[in-house]
Amino acid sequence: MCARTDCVARVGDSAAEIEGETVPYLELSDAVPLYYEEHGAGRPVLLLHGWTMNSTFWAGNVAALAAENRVILADFRGHGRSGKTPEGHSLAQYARDVHELVRALDLSELTVVGWSMGTSVLLSYVRQFGCDGLRGAVFVDQSPCFLDAPGWDFPLQGGYSASDLAVFAQTVRHARPLAIKPFIQACFAEPPGAEAVDAAYAETTQTHTSSALDVWMDMAHSDWRAVLPEVSVPTLLVYGERSRIFPGDLAGWLAGVLPDARVAKFSASGHVPFVEEREQFDAVVMDFLRR
Repeated sequence: MCARTDCVARVGDSAAEIEGETVPYLELSDAVPLYYEEHGAGRPVLLLHGWTMNSTFWAGNVAALAAENRVILADFRGHGRSGKTPEGHSLAQYARDVHELVRALDLSELTVVGWSMGTSVLLSYVRQFGCDGLRGAVFVDQSPCFLDAPGWDFPLQGGYSASDLAVFAQTVRHARPLAIKPFIQACFAEPPGAEAVDAAYAETTQTHTSSALDVWMDMAHSDWRAVLPEVSVPTLLVYGERSRIFPGDLAGWLAGVLPDARVAKFSASGHVPFVEEREQFDAVVMDFLRR
């Protein structure tokens, strides 16, 4: 699940040598290096990962998607191989970083696939920059509003109060494995073994605890429901029917709010259908990209 994919620097890219590999990166406007990869050719598809994760979590999907598309993967600042900085860990800044990458690579007719926090970054992108240059969007198991609210049926884990948030944040700060490892297990319909959880957790440790908490608190207090009608491009909603992170028919609710949405439910998946039902995920997304 967390195997590194090979990367090849494009001519003219800035690059650094890490563990014998040539690693491409974009130097952002505040001098933070943003790690990215490119695979394949065709219409561009940008894959955005989840909270404290990184681009390696898409490793099993790249070959299928890159067979007909130009696939770009990136690590958000503070995550994976991107630069570590104490500043800028908000959804808005991550979206601005994505916008810089889109401009630097001259991407047009772009489809953005956001998993979990990646969807929130996508919605922040739409709020700041609109949908110009976008061809489509794919939401992978994410809610536009984490915290409990009157009349809101789809908070994190089916119920997430301010007290729940405070306890989680304190546990992350003072006993991080006790918070993150159970969260990783809960992402799957069938909890993975300890070795797989440990491997995933090791990847998450590349994000400093303070950076992780900064963006988690921002995400937890964000409410993107008002932005959804602004997503004017066709949108594919990929949701696990056994998700414990966002239980219930969240995809159905989103489809009723987004201007142009179609739903793909995954009966054997939780929060990570691109891993749990990889072949079906690849087929559904490829069909959406071919439209």
